[in-house]
Parts: sequence; C-alpha cells; structure tokens
Amino acid sequence: MDLNVDYGNQSPEEEEYLKDKVKFSEEHPDEAVRIHLKRKAMRQAALRKEYEEKKAELLARLSETNRARNVVIAILTIIVLVTVLIDFTAHKIHAMSSHFSKPVIETLFKELTVLGCIALLVFMSVKTGLPQQISTAIFGTPSELVEMFDMAHILLFLIVVLFVTLVGCTLWRFKRYCDEWEKFELFAIQNAKTEKSISELFTSPEFEGVSREVKCYCVMRHSFLNPPLKISHKALDSSFRFSQYLKECTTETFNEMVQVEPETWGIILLLIVLARFFMMIPHEDVKIAVFLLLGILLLAIMIIMRNKLLDIYMMLVRYDGHIAEGTMVPFYISRAREDDRQSLTTAEEKGWFYKLCNGTRNPNPQERLFWFGISGPHVMMHIIRTCSFLGSVYFSLFVFRFGEDLVTRAAHTVTLLIMAILCPSIMMYYYLPQVMKLYVLVTSIEMMRRRKTVHTVEMEIKARRKFFVTRLLHTLRGYARRILKLEKLSRDAETSHLSEIKDVFEMFERECRERSGTRYIPRSDVQAFFHQIGMVIEDHEVEDLVLELGDGLNGILFEQTVDYLGGFSSEYLTDQMIDAIFVDIDRENKNPHKKFDNEITEDEFCTKLSQLNPFFDVNSPANGAEELLDWLDWAIINHKINVITKQEVYETEQGGQETHTTRVLTPLTFRSLIKLGSQA
Repeated sequence: MDLNVDYGNQSPEEEEYLKDKVKFSEEHPDEAVRIHLKRKAMRQAALRKEYEEKKAELLARLSETNRARNVVIAILTIIVLVTVLIDFTAHKIHAMSSHFSKPVIETLFKELTVLGCIALLVFMSVKTGLPQQISTAIFGTPSELVEMFDMAHILLFLIVVLFVTLVGCTLWRFKRYCDEWEKFELFAIQNAKTEKSISELFTSPEFEGVSREVKCYCVMRHSFLNPPLKISHKALDSSFRFSQYLKECTTETFNEMVQVEPETWGIILLLIVLARFFMMIPHEDVKIAVFLLLGILLLAIMIIMRNKLLDIYMMLVRYDGHIAEGTMVPFYISRAREDDRQSLTTAEEKGWFYKLCNGTRNPNPQERLFWFGISGPHVMMHIIRTCSFLGSVYFSLFVFRFGEDLVTRAAHTVTLLIMAILCPSIMMYYYLPQVMKLYVLVTSIEMMRRRKTVHTVEMEIKARRKFFVTRLLHTLRGYARRILKLEKLSRDAETSHLSEIKDVFEMFERECRERSGTRYIPRSDVQAFFHQIGMVIEDHEVEDLVLELGDGLNGILFEQTVDYLGGFSSEYLTDQMIDAIFVDIDRENKNPHKKFDNEITEDEFCTKLSQLNPFFDVNSPANGAEELLDWLDWAIINHKINVITKQEVYETEQGGQETHTTRVLTPLTFRSLIKLGSQA
C-alpha cells in the first residue's frame, strides 16, 4: 500500500541522513537513532490516519448490508445464551450446595462479581482513548498499553478463578474430616451410653485398638460439654451434637478465608515491587530457580503453621486422669498459672510489641499458646489466607510466564519447572486441608468456643427435636388408636385447629388429574404449606412426607394431612394409650419366653416404629432412625429416666454370635420416656 507521509521541513541533519544512512549512523549514532524514531512515529501516525479513514469507509459500507445486521444479531444471541448458561449453572450450584458449603459459595460468587466490575472498568477506560494516548507517549504506538491492560486483566481473572477453585476443592476434601467427626461423635455417644469414664479410654485394654485421634476427640467433646468453671458456667445438654458445631465453625472459617482482606492485597503490591527486580534477571534458568524458591517458601510456611497448630491442639486435648473427671482445670490452664507465678518473681516491663499484639488486656491461657497472643488467631488466619491466595498467584504466573517453556526448553529447564510447580501443589493438596482442620479445632473449643454458634446449633437441635417429637406422637397415637379400636375418635375438641388447617390447605391445593375430586397439594408447595401453619421442615423431609401423606401421588392429600397434623394439636398420649403400646410391643416378641415379661428393649421399640412409619426406617432418606436414637439418648439422660442395660446375644449372617448392649424399658420407665420425652 502506498503511504503518503508528510515529514514537514527537513533539517540539514535529516537531509544528510537521507543521502547516506549508513555513513551518517556511523558518524552520528545518537542523532541517527533520534531521526529514525521521529520518522517512524510520523509513518505510524500516517498509517493510523489511513487506517481510521479506511475503517470508517468500510463500516459505512457494512452498515448498509444484511451481513452486518446478521452478525450483530448473532453476537447478541450468543452473549444472551452464554449469560443464561452461566446464570443457570450458578443457580444449580447454589441449589445443590449443602448447608455446610452454601455460605462459602455465596462469598465466592461475590468475588467473581468484583471481577466483573473490574472488567467493566478496563473496558470503559479503553473506550475513552486515554490508554492509547498514554501508550503513544510512552511506546510510540497506541496498542502496547492496551494489550498490557488486557493481559493484566486476564491474569487477575485467572488468579481469582484459581483461588475460587482452590477453596472449592479444599472444602470438598474437607468433607472427609466432617464425616470422620460424625463417626467419632457416634463413638463418643456410644461410649457415654455405657457410662464409662474418659479415663478408661486411655487405661482400659478394651480401647487399645481405638486410634489416638478418636480418643482426643472424646476428650475434646467431654470438656466442651462439661467445661470447668474457668471456661464456662454453663454445661451443655448431652444431646448437643459437637460434630455439627464443628461443621458450623468450619463454614464460618472458610467464609472468613475467602474474603480477601486489604492486608493480603498489600502483600501482593509488595510482591509486585519485587517482581520489578525479578524482571531484571538476565538468565532464564535463574528466573525459574527464583520461582522455585518462592514455591519452597510457601510450602515451608504452611508446614510451620501445621506444626504450630498441631502443638496447640495437643496442648488443648492433653489428657490428665483428674482433668477428665472435672476435678481439676485443664493442663494448659495449669501451665499458664505456673508461668504467672514465675513471672511474679521476675517482673518484666511489657514492651511495645506485646501491647501491639494484646492491647490493654492480658491474653487468656489459650490465647497464650498462639504466636502474638490475642492477635494470634487473626494473624494465623491472615497467613493461611495469604498463602492460599499467593498459591493461586503462583500458578497463574507460572502459566503466563513459563507455560511455553515446558515444550520449547531443554530438559534441565523442564525439570526445574516441574520442581517449581511441585512444592505449591503439595502445599495446596496435602497441608492446606490439615492446617484448616487444626485451625477450626483450636479456635472453636475451650476458652475460644464460639458462643453464638453454640446457640445456633442448640436452637437447630431443639427445633429438629420438636418436629421429631410431633412425628413420633402422631405415629404412636395412630398406633394406639388402632390397638384400642379408636380410629373414628371424634375430633370435636380440635374443630378450630382443623378449620385453620383447612383454610391454609385451600391456599395451596390443586386439582388432581389422576383422581378427580381429590384435594391435593403438589410436592413443590409442601414446604410452603407447612411453613404457613408454623412448622419448619427441611428439603430432605419433603420426600418422606410425600411418601407418607401422598398415597402414591406426587404431593400430599387433605385427609392424610389432617390425620397427620392431629398429633400436633392434640393432647399428649394418655396413660391408657402408652400402656396399650407397651403391651402390644411386648406381645410381639419373637422369643416365646420373653412375651408378656413386662420388658421391652429399645431395639424392639425402634423396630416397631420403623414398621409403623417409613420415616423411622434405617433406610429412610430423612435419617429418622438416627434421630430416634438421638431422642432416646436425650430423653433418658436429660430426664434421668432409670433404665437398665443388658447384653443380648444374636446370631450373625456368617453363623457366628455377637453381643449387643441395649437398654431395657419397663411399663413405668416407658411411660416416663414417652411423657417426659414429649416435652421437647
């Protein structure tokens, strides 16, 4: 393309340069470079002007063609479809996420929203033309700075996406620890049923095969439920699910971790300054070696954090035979008192660093176990968050800076690159989940128990137990009515309540296509219906209610729902009903020698309930069998119902025999269990 460039009036130096460029460059090299750059900038300016004119001419032509219109419509359609797909995926992830991970996912979506705002700012700044002008002033071309803007934006987006992915994978792997806590909880509850003390876990030969981690969990749970007065004046209920409390604390901790604070961005800015010196390294292999050292440093920091948190955890759960029985304070408190007594003899003035970390008050014995005293837990969380975020930065820079070298470089360079990515990978996959687990434990027990979370878990347990008791009463009332031939018992005393249920039912009922004239609420509105009448049910319980009250339909029917809710409004079971239930269960004992012996075991009671209502079956998706055992434990322990335990021998499928410990109920204790246990 012929390009007409107006160079203007030429100086004598320029005329001499044009006559013989080689000779002029040898005699006047600096002047030759200046003239060359000046003429190059003029040519580029002329080229941009020519490009803008051609572009305007071409756009003017295309705007009148169908091709341009079709392309615009196609682009808009693709953007809308991609937006809908992303929105649908986000809603799907949010709907599939559990109560455990939902708060963390919501926070991660907020971080991605921030990225969208940054992308908008970059786009708007480019459209103003200011970056092009700055690029022209610095580099002589309008595109250099714009390309750097795009590259930096893509790098930032990749960093945050990797950070989100890292946290998501860590949270997914953390479920294994939560499942272990659930198993440890069942072991601790079973051990409490046998009325064996914590000391027997460490001294009795019966528990030699139990891992130390399980024993530490039992000590930790026992101390949490029955804290010394130094820690808390309130002992928790025996039904308190310590594993659920730890899961709630885990959610809070991960939620705190994903919120990148200004301090972390400050460290990133410091590293950007250091990156300037990194760019000055001339040899490529030296750069890779420096990169490798940074990965080793991240791994070393995480190992040090893991070891420190492990020391704190073992100090908190350190067992002493007297401590577990509650007659003495825990070991770490005793050691803190001893340190205080020694410090009285050597009075030292508190320095500025101590006051910076602890403020105006002295750290408690548990806070002293951390680095930096009162500020220790916050500083440790900041280190964990920063190392995790820097890991994402590390991988992103690795892809941008050294990605092509894996294919094009020599063998020793590729080896260095593989070693460079190995250390942070070990940190992310192996050490980060361990550090998060230990951090959750040491910042959630003893003197650092999270009272608000404890209250939340207690309220959830009480609400779930109340709902469970209503279902239990409903099942037992129907069972007693069938025994006593009272199926047609008058509901006159419940007329007002049934009228209210009827009004609410009419708000949600639909016409049933399968059965004409049938009053029916579809599955999608079941949860809203129960919420309207003052009952909160979980998503997984809707399936069970549909099976129980739907009579084969994908919803609930009016008559079955009224019968079901009768147990919610009626008085408690009468003594006649309770005794009838006891006698009927005792009568159905498969062992002829144990029929009508005025004793039933808790296994027989649970088996009967599973036959009456699928909610109480061991295979129920609502975990009714587990909730039934929890309720039995709570009622017997909390109300101090005097039951006896006995050993039962039964045959296994392999032809052997196993011994099982079960609790035995008499008519008096069964009546107390139902009456007192119904007062949830």
